Amino acid sequence: MKVLIIEDEVPAQRYLKKVIQELRPDWEFIFPLQSVEESVEFFEGKETKPDLIFMDIQLTDGLSFEILEKVDVNIPIIFVTAYDEYALRAFQVNSIDYLLKPVEEKWVLKAVEKFENQSTAVVSKQEVDNIKSHVSEQSKAYRKRIWGNTPVSMEALNVKDIACFHSQKKTTYAQTDQKVTITVDFTLDKLEYELDPSMFFRVNRQYIVNINAVKSIEPFYNGKWVLRLKTMEEQEIVIPKEKAPKFKKWVVE
Repeated sequence: MKVLIIEDEVPAQRYLKKVIQELRPDWEFIFPLQSVEESVEFFEGKETKPDLIFMDIQLTDGLSFEILEKVDVNIPIIFVTAYDEYALRAFQVNSIDYLLKPVEEKWVLKAVEKFENQSTAVVSKQEVDNIKSHVSEQSKAYRKRIWGNTPVSMEALNVKDIACFHSQKKTTYAQTDQKVTITVDFTLDKLEYELDPSMFFRVNRQYIVNINAVKSIEPFYNGKWVLRLKTMEEQEIVIPKEKAPKFKKWVVE
């Protein structure tokens, strides 16, 4: 039995593989994929194909549904997603199994047993269209949790408790309300797309901030503004001139 995991969050990818290995030690794993582009290349190529796919819905370069639109993947799929239960009703209607992040071992086992009992059907293009349409109608289910990396483990963080995300030397950090800084396997571009815009704002290339963490803003020069957060009052976060009006409107709304 060969398994393929399509997931762009490395900690989530490793954790899922670990759980599956513990449940089914004899299963083999194909090297994981992390994007729509490389997944399409994989299925168009001559590589050995898997018997089962665990596929995250939101990847770095788009929704994984795009993979199924571009190539024929006649293989059972178990979707992995951060969408809430309401948005996932379509999966139940279409008899497609799914795992909700953060993934729990008992649900992985249930999905695996469903596959082994051959009740997980191959996903048709019509089913993909139905699910994609349903998800699009949910006015977007924004990310509520995120995996962080510590020296000894991975930790699930509630997004609402994160004061800001910031990037430095190609590494992304999340700082919590308790002033704890932890690395995450996301780019700010991906986070900007997945976070609720009523709660988070991309102020510049280095920072995405939580509205509840804003302490003050003050005029700088040439139309720029300086932002200070409650968790890092000494840090001056510069808001560019072109973003300042939108940011000020966002803060007061």
